[in-house]
Amino acid sequence: MGKVKDVSELHLRHPEGFADILERARLRAVPWLDIAESETQARARGAWAACEELALAPNILDLFEATLKRGGVAGEGRVAKILYLALTSRLLKRIVSVAVKGPSSGGKSYLVEQVLHFFPESAYYALTAMSDRTLAYSEEPIKHRFLVLFEAAGMSGDFATYLIRSLLSEGRLRYETVEKTSEGMKPRLIEREGPTGLIVTTTAVKLHPENETRLLSLAVNDTREQTRAVLAALAQEDGEVLDLKPWQALQEWLATAEHRVHIHYAKGLAELIPPVAVRLRRDFPAILNLIRAHAVLHQATRSRDEQGRIEASIEDYAAVRQLVADLVSEGVEVAVPKIIRETVEAVERMPRDSGGETVTVAAVARELKLDNSTALRRVRTAIDRGHLKNQEDRKGRPARLVPGDPLPEDIEVLPSVEKLRGCTIAPETERISTSPPPVASEAGSEAGGRERFAL
Repeated sequence: MGKVKDVSELHLRHPEGFADILERARLRAVPWLDIAESETQARARGAWAACEELALAPNILDLFEATLKRGGVAGEGRVAKILYLALTSRLLKRIVSVAVKGPSSGGKSYLVEQVLHFFPESAYYALTAMSDRTLAYSEEPIKHRFLVLFEAAGMSGDFATYLIRSLLSEGRLRYETVEKTSEGMKPRLIEREGPTGLIVTTTAVKLHPENETRLLSLAVNDTREQTRAVLAALAQEDGEVLDLKPWQALQEWLATAEHRVHIHYAKGLAELIPPVAVRLRRDFPAILNLIRAHAVLHQATRSRDEQGRIEASIEDYAAVRQLVADLVSEGVEVAVPKIIRETVEAVERMPRDSGGETVTVAAVARELKLDNSTALRRVRTAIDRGHLKNQEDRKGRPARLVPGDPLPEDIEVLPSVEKLRGCTIAPETERISTSPPPVASEAGSEAGGRERFAL
């Protein structure tokens, strides 16, 4: 349009020829969608150049754990890996949410913060607290993003808990309210699109029952050995300064890459899992989504099917099983966590040793060489599961512990890799994708569409 700054000025300068000039300008113009796609391609190429070596690694999670350790994070490799996979699942249609539990000063928030550094800020929205209606009225984007709450107490009130539960279950939020306007009270429908994931840290043994089943519960290590390792890490004043740009670039590239995953052994896996609890109806999809997230993360070394979807390998299941097999069994209460089994067994043997009839929490702490607050958390969990009983019914008095229900033999919910491999056959339509792999547009990866462009 020449040197004019906008359409209004064009009309003022050339009122008679305005329509013709504007039409010629329109015909010469480049559609904005083409410009946006070109910019997306450029960002994807830049991200791939920065993360190519990392994306082609055979086991990215092991590299992640080693990098985290060099940065001064002691232990907690498994919890950190699950957090990393969960955050990667934000790219899927269904996201895996996590609750990190442990005693005060156990390092929960620190661990989450360190893992978040491996991701671009577009992957998460971190808060220490929020009001009851923050989720409804906030303008912060939450689609394919994680809400991170440091301490579950930050979810203020039952209504905030309800909104989070709705967002996790339905993948979106629809909240109708009434607002005062110049024309009086009028209804207003607020809609917020997900899917959205949640990472929350808490000292509580259990969260709201309706939220507990929607989250994968991870417990930080509370042993003396872990405390010693943390102290040693803190004593290293000159920790290694990590270059996390390749890790952030990896997640930026994945956001533009393929997100559709085909798990050819999903049906065989479902048949091998014993239907021991109704909760498995929620846990099984979470397991599949962790497998999908692992396949998406390693897509540069994975095959594609005839539709261009990533083929999840048995190795993807093996990696996920190693991380969550015991957590799944414990979640449906067909297995007892090792630390709870140790606590119950300590109570069972102590009366005979001391000649008493009941045991105090302080005695359990001495027996297991733990501090009182850590021992109390373990005891509360054991009581909640019914394996210990507190015979003290007066408030404010020390607990008088006795054994409760017998400890069961642990049942393996997730089958071994060998069992799964024996009942599945790799798809005949596999093909090896060329490197670097295709980069799909958001519309293509979400709707199962075609590959829009390739690097």
